[in-house]
Amino acid sequence: MELIETTKRELIQAKDRMLSLLASTPDDKLNWKPSPTSRSILEVVAHTAHALKNIRIQMSGTPFPISTSAQAQAEFHHHDKAFDTREKAEHYLVEAVEEYIAFLDTLTESDLERLEEMPFGLGPAPLSAFIPAGYMHTMGHNAQIEYIQTIYGDEDWHFGF
Repeated sequence: MELIETTKRELIQAKDRMLSLLASTPDDKLNWKPSPTSRSILEVVAHTAHALKNIRIQMSGTPFPISTSAQAQAEFHHHDKAFDTREKAEHYLVEAVEEYIAFLDTLTESDLERLEEMPFGLGPAPLSAFIPAGYMHTMGHNAQIEYIQTIYGDEDWHFGF
């Protein structure tokens, strides 16, 4: 199933990029925020992992329990603060990606057409449309980390060249 294999590759690449960005962040910048309402890099990594876990649970047929994005944002901000070290955030991300991939490995071709409820009242969608959400969300947060790094003065692309 090409969609599943592509999604797994993309998610691993996005995770590896995030871990590389996390590794390139100096200790004194891990909890730095450009504004009080922003996320720090550690919080972005923790949020990404938490979202992957939530997406996986939703794809398994359990509806997202939070009804509004504003409520979700508040709860996520509170949750993400617990990941206050590089090691905690890194472990959480690796664990979330492993669980997501393990879930994808259980799917059959017929599962891809199964309708699952999207969060925030967006209605049902076939699982095939939901599967890429994890890596797409992760890639978006990679860009967020890159932007935070430029705000604190790091203009290295961290690609090794």
